[in-house]
Amino acid sequence: MQPLAYFAVRSLLGWLQWVEKAEHAFISNPLLLVAAGAAHCWAVVYALFIAIHTRAMRFEGYHEGYTEHLPFWVSWTENLAVASMGIWWAAGFSTAAIRIIDDDARGLPMDGGDVQVNKFIRILRSERLHDGLALAHTLSCIGLFISIILLCVAMGLMKGSVTACELCLCFVALGFAAPHALVAARRLDFSPPKKTEDAPVASAAAEAAAQEAASLGPQLCVILALADSPGHAYLWQNFVYFVAAIAYVAAVAACGRSPPKVGNAALPPQTGEFVTCLVLDVVASIALVVCFPHLNTWHLWALTAVLAGLFAATWFEGWRDLMIDLLDPLFVVRSDTDKALPGKQRETLRRCSWACCIVCGAVAMWDIMLHPVQEGLFELPNDIMQGLDDGLADLWDQNTMLLLRWKPGEGRDETALLWAAAESLGTEALSLKKQALFEEHRLLLFKYEAPKDGQRPATPIHTKWKTSASSPQGDLAKIIDTSFPAVLNVTLCLHVHAHTELAKVGQSGEKSSSPEEAGESTTPPSHPLPEEFSEIVGASTDAREAYFAGCKWWTDTLDSFYGHPDNMTDLDEEHHSSADADDLPTADADAEGSDLA
Repeated sequence: MQPLAYFAVRSLLGWLQWVEKAEHAFISNPLLLVAAGAAHCWAVVYALFIAIHTRAMRFEGYHEGYTEHLPFWVSWTENLAVASMGIWWAAGFSTAAIRIIDDDARGLPMDGGDVQVNKFIRILRSERLHDGLALAHTLSCIGLFISIILLCVAMGLMKGSVTACELCLCFVALGFAAPHALVAARRLDFSPPKKTEDAPVASAAAEAAAQEAASLGPQLCVILALADSPGHAYLWQNFVYFVAAIAYVAAVAACGRSPPKVGNAALPPQTGEFVTCLVLDVVASIALVVCFPHLNTWHLWALTAVLAGLFAATWFEGWRDLMIDLLDPLFVVRSDTDKALPGKQRETLRRCSWACCIVCGAVAMWDIMLHPVQEGLFELPNDIMQGLDDGLADLWDQNTMLLLRWKPGEGRDETALLWAAAESLGTEALSLKKQALFEEHRLLLFKYEAPKDGQRPATPIHTKWKTSASSPQGDLAKIIDTSFPAVLNVTLCLHVHAHTELAKVGQSGEKSSSPEEAGESTTPPSHPLPEEFSEIVGASTDAREAYFAGCKWWTDTLDSFYGHPDNMTDLDEEHHSSADADDLPTADADAEGSDLA
């Protein structure tokens, strides 16, 4: 809901500015640019997070526990962004509270009480307090700027190819963040004033570029991040996205090179800019709701009705006066028109940017609305599914392929192993069920069954088990071999099965040198495997054989569904058998699935 609230507020303020354009306008100074820039930066950071997580979920191999494959600084960046926004909220509310309590701070004294103020009012009016709040706004903006840089780097280093939308998103995000970073950096300039007398030109350029960047940048970033959600884009779509990104950055650079107004003049936006901002606000909001259906609740419709009421109220002068009083001193009497500076090339680039951004939003919205996958569209009703559940889907669920390999000399019965695993996971022991037990490989393969009437855990069990297996606590730390994978990888098992079968076919065509040599090997023959196999399983022969055993159980169980159609509903009793006796002599005795109870 937070990005929707952001777009709602900025669209309402834009509407108020447009209605009052003849008399009032928002002030323009570095402090306001930094304070408002932090909110804009947060929206850009939000868009980058959407793009990163969309790439992770789209790329083959991430699956449900994809977050552990993200660059390590993504989680740290998220904490930095949250902390920066926390500082921004604290500083903003403190500033607003001071203005409400001390509403006469800027007025002339009317009586003796206005001169002889108490200690609390003196603190509220102290210059150090206001400088501290301004510094807090600046630090929050810098923190969010750093977050933007780190997220752009993370997107470039992630697995998978970079899409056109992601490339345009990074380009727009950096074009947005650069002028805001310059303005914030100048706010942290503690050098004596005499040494900075020659800097106002650079400051005016940075402020003008930051104002132009904030007008369209956040909405464009969110739209580009969501434009990847359909999972594809035509060549002409990518071309539109590229042109829009280039036009936006060119307009920002043109405003920095030739500022559109004198100094801190308070001038309303042009008609084209207002319309473009409002259209992009609406497009970004609708795209968010379409791509994230959980946002489409009655709360959203109620807030939409409230927003529509505020838009209507703003049309009436009495309500506008109330809003103007609340926004004082940010919304002031506008400056004269002669404060606007001419610039034909700059204005041409700005108009091109407005047109390209509207076209970009329209194309992205067309793609999102035309190709969404509706939630539950391909799911059968629950009453029908209850009669058709044959257990085959469990073979692709990572929660049913949990691995526990114990250390040499730490062998225990399956009940003790499951109890240790349940204690580490913080779940009921009866929810863990044995799938197969390979004592010769010191391997237990088990699954998690959520209670039928209970609530599923927020974090997937296989993700929690990976964490527990890598950093075991309690009794599990004495048992588990932390170097062994915690979950069976279906993709690797399919590779192992394919390579093993091909190797067997190759060996069948060759003559054995002796009968003894032909029957010696009981493990899959040596054959090239994917590089990921060594990275995940390791180079140890024992570990590889144990993983082969788990994979053979999985492939045999999968084959049983297609080889025995009459028994497709008896997963626990018939289909959870382990490896054949010819390949794994000691595994078949303990391979049948059984419950802890």
